Amino acid sequence: MLINYDLQKINEVLHDFYEATGVRIDLFGNDFIPISSSHHEICNYCQYIQNDSSCKNACVTFDESLLTRSKHSKANEQDVCPFGLTNIVSPIIWNEQIIGYLFFGQMKMTTEFPDAAEYETNPYLEKMALYEHYSSLSLFDAEKAKSISNLAKMLIAQIITEDMLKPDFDEILQSTVTFINENLEKDLSIKYISQKINVSKNVLYTKFHSRFNCTIGEYINKKRIEKSVDYLTKSALSIEEISQRCGFSSASYYTKMFKTQMGVTPLKFKKSQKL
Repeated sequence: MLINYDLQKINEVLHDFYEATGVRIDLFGNDFIPISSSHHEICNYCQYIQNDSSCKNACVTFDESLLTRSKHSKANEQDVCPFGLTNIVSPIIWNEQIIGYLFFGQMKMTTEFPDAAEYETNPYLEKMALYEHYSSLSLFDAEKAKSISNLAKMLIAQIITEDMLKPDFDEILQSTVTFINENLEKDLSIKYISQKINVSKNVLYTKFHSRFNCTIGEYINKKRIEKSVDYLTKSALSIEEISQRCGFSSASYYTKMFKTQMGVTPLKFKKSQKL
């Protein structure tokens, strides 16, 4: 489902939430892609942990797991991350369909230093530095965490009521995006897509520029890069194999497009995930 976002309003209310609670909050799309945040850096404790790629991967895996649980339950989900901080996911539901998620937390709920296995086995983390960062975090009790969760529910109601987040019911655009996402490995020329969707190329050009501020070709490349990131982080496939599976004409073109979008080559990105 395509979703329209009023990012200016969303950024404002997320910032207000942070100012009122001291808790960082992020908006994720219904596809788990981050859309916006309270625009405050993660806490020093989390920054220090995530300087190590294996710890960062543990954080990402935890986030995805909590989002997935909320997706299936269609309800708030709360859990403690591998490094001892409480996080909460609240689904944004429109007509019984999830159109996004608020992810908030990084709350310290106990003064007891977390006993994370990564601390003992990871040579990049110094326990004294971790303890100092952890000790500097504000302490939240269960009652305050519950109040913050209730505020998030009110925030969701405001987001829905003021149409900051709403489905896009353009059938042509929805059909085109669905077709592209399901056929990224194929040779997706504009002519081929327009024939499959049964709409003129001019209509597609106009709709994509209006909705995404890019051409169809640029949109396809963006989605292919997003798909390739999953392969780079979760598989042992070569750059050549990944480029083929994602529909790029060559590994060199894939590398060029990846560096344009991500700032580094896919090989450097892949190596960074294994440090």
